Amino acid sequence: MHKRNVIAILLTAVIFISAAVLGVSAVYRVNAVTLDASVVSEAAKAEADELQKLLLERYKDESVFFVKPEEAEADFAGFPYFRMTAFKKAYPNRLIVSAKEDPEVFAVKHAEEYYILGADGTVLGLREEPSNRSDGADNVIVTGISAAGAKGELLGGDECIPSFLAFCSKMSQLLDGLRSNVLSAEVSRRASAQTEMFFSFVFREGIRAEIKNPMALTEKKAEALVSCYLSRPDNEKLGGLIRVMDDNEAPDGVRATYDQNA
Repeated sequence: MHKRNVIAILLTAVIFISAAVLGVSAVYRVNAVTLDASVVSEAAKAEADELQKLLLERYKDESVFFVKPEEAEADFAGFPYFRMTAFKKAYPNRLIVSAKEDPEVFAVKHAEEYYILGADGTVLGLREEPSNRSDGADNVIVTGISAAGAKGELLGGDECIPSFLAFCSKMSQLLDGLRSNVLSAEVSRRASAQTEMFFSFVFREGIRAEIKNPMALTEKKAEALVSCYLSRPDNEKLGGLIRVMDDNEAPDGVRATYDQNA
C-alpha cells in the first residue's frame, strides 16, 4: 500500500510539473509581431503591412526564447526598400521588429530602363521612368555606367561604381543631400587610361562640374568640388563649369577651378 501511495504521489507530481511546463510554454509562444517601420513613401506603407504579415507567419507559435533575428532576413530579402534596424523580444509573447525604408537617390540608365538605387548603391527596383516614388521628381539620373544587379543587391558591373558612390556620398554629406542639389551625373572616358576617366555633374541651378581621374583621391576631389561650388555667388551658379583635377603642388594634391565661359 505504501509503495502505491508513493507511485501515486510521483505520478501526480509528474503530471503537475508537465502541466505547469506546458502552460508556461504556451504563454511564451509568439502570437504577435509588431513591425515599427519608418517610411518615406506611400508605397512603402502597403509593403510594410505585407512584410509584417510574413514575419508573423514565420514566428507564430515559436518559443519567444529561441527566435532569431537572422530568420527574419529571409523575409526582408523580398522587400529591398526595407532594412531591419532592431529586433526585440517583448515578453511573454510578442516581437517588435524595427525597420526603415531606404529612400531612392539614383536612376542609372540601363538600356530602356533605369536601375533605381539607394544612397549606398543597393538596387531597389528597375523601372521605365527615373522618377522618385516618394515625391515624383526625378532621381539623380546617371549615364555612362555599365551596370547590372538584382533587387536587394549592390549594383555591380563598372569598376568605377564604388568610387562614384563614395564621391556622391561625400558630396551628399557636405551639401546636406544629393537629390536636392544635383540633377544628373555622367561617367565618361576619353582614353583607356584611368587618368582619363571623368565624373560630370549638373547642379540644379545650372552650373556643371567635371572631375578628372576621380578614382584617385576620390573624397578629396569631392571636397574640392563642393568647396568651389559653395564659394560661388548665386549668379555664377547659374552656369559655367567647375573643373577638379590632380595637382601635385596643391596641399591636398587636388585643384578646383571655375570657368564662367565654359
